[in-house]
Amino acid sequence: MKIQISTEYAIRILHFLNMHEGMHTAMSISSAIDVTYPFFIKIANQLKKSGFLHSVQGRNGGYVLGKCAHTISLYDVYLCMEGELQISHCTAKGALCTHGKMHDCKLYETWHILKSKMIEEMSNQRIADLAR
Repeated sequence: MKIQISTEYAIRILHFLNMHEGMHTAMSISSAIDVTYPFFIKIANQLKKSGFLHSVQGRNGGYVLGKCAHTISLYDVYLCMEGELQISHCTAKGALCTHGKMHDCKLYETWHILKSKMIEEMSNQRIADLAR
């Protein structure tokens, strides 16, 4: 499993806004986290749809956090950017076991335990925790 670069930048955007209170322009944020302006806009639009970012148009506009950094988990951001975590084919919702023995399969059980632990760890880490 590898987290997409867009997810990493989404976390960086939220972390930046948590560390630097107030309104920030797209250009200032994209420059600060070293991401291109068009890629920033693409990521910011996804974050806005999930309520993690709030934007204000106009001369004094920009971006601020849409939710408190203490309430946004890394898994929340992962879900926003990538959807449900999948570490193998058999952990997908509605997936059928490739050999028909899903309930007796130790590998199936192992994948589900690993997936649950990863989700738990990502859910326990908040954007605000990154400031420590």
